Amino acid sequence: MKLFLGVVFVFITLMASAQSVSLKKKYLKSYFGQIPAYEVNLNNQLIPVNTSSIEVRLTKDSLYIQIENAKWEGTYSVSKLEKKKFEITGKMNETGVPEIIFLNAKEKKITRRGLFPQPDAFLERRK
Repeated sequence: MKLFLGVVFVFITLMASAQSVSLKKKYLKSYFGQIPAYEVNLNNQLIPVNTSSIEVRLTKDSLYIQIENAKWEGTYSVSKLEKKKFEITGKMNETGVPEIIFLNAKEKKITRRGLFPQPDAFLERRK
C-alpha cells in the first residue's frame, strides 16, 4: 500500500510540474535561422541536401513554420522547463508529425528539433 501511495505521489508531482503554460506576448515573435546541410540515405546512396532557410513564427494561438517556400501552420502547447526556458510542441495541420521547439527567452533564441535525418536548427529573433 505504501508503495502504491508513493507511486501515485510521484506521478501527481510529475504531472503538476509538466502543466501547460502560456507564453508572454514579448516572446510571440518571428525567429529566423538556417537548417544545416545534411545527407539522406536513399537506396544505399547518399543524397546531399543543401542548407535551407527557416522561419518560425509564434502567435497567441498558432505556430507557423516556413522552410524555403514550404509553409506549415498549426497549434501548439507549452511546457516550462526552467526559468525563461520552454518546450513548445506544435501540432501541424498538414502533417501528423509534432514539431518540437525549445525557446530560450533570455537569449531570444529557439532550437527546432530536426526531423530525422534533418539536423537541429538554431534560430534567433530579429528586431
